[in-house]
Amino acid sequence: MAKEQVYINLETKYSVDLNAHVYVKDIGEVYCNNDTVKKNVENIRVYNGISQEAYDYISGTEITTKVLDSIDNIDITIIGGPDVLLEIKGQEDSKSILNILKLALVMIVLFFGAAVAIINFHEDVDMKSSMEKVYYTITGVKNKDPLILTIPLSLGIGLGMFAFFSRIFSFSKRRRQEPGPMELELFLYDRDLEDNVLNELKDKKKSE
Repeated sequence: MAKEQVYINLETKYSVDLNAHVYVKDIGEVYCNNDTVKKNVENIRVYNGISQEAYDYISGTEITTKVLDSIDNIDITIIGGPDVLLEIKGQEDSKSILNILKLALVMIVLFFGAAVAIINFHEDVDMKSSMEKVYYTITGVKNKDPLILTIPLSLGIGLGMFAFFSRIFSFSKRRRQEPGPMELELFLYDRDLEDNVLNELKDKKKSE
């Protein structure tokens, strides 16, 4: 009798609650012509839940071994990543007062930090004198406080930063769907963090 061919497309990362078990269907997609075999593979437990927050991982080899121990007469091919990083964490309350205070504190620090940086830059390049010269060049009148130039400049700095980090002002629908610079940086940071954590877990497991 020919063996059933099973393909498992693994995810690179999976977040799991405390004390929650992980099954094949949680960490990947199973492909098989036999629906019964497919469901049986999906419902195989590959990781036992733990009661404390931590990072862990499960390799494609471990998944293959657990599936073959549970189901006979099948061939398994793992596609996708060779390992799945598991993030075990408790449920977070996004509306808690502590999270709101953290968000407010970060916003205040960023606002005043950006303001001080812009002020210091303008002082270094003597922006006040530059604005006076520009105003005199345009109007022929000397004015030590040309608000008609400094106010639009201040608004333009904020709008320019917003336009740079956002795609709202783009007329192209495709461009509006593209990630902004900040989103790309966060994506790269998360990917590097996951790779680093996974490598440390592997090194720790090898040394045990």
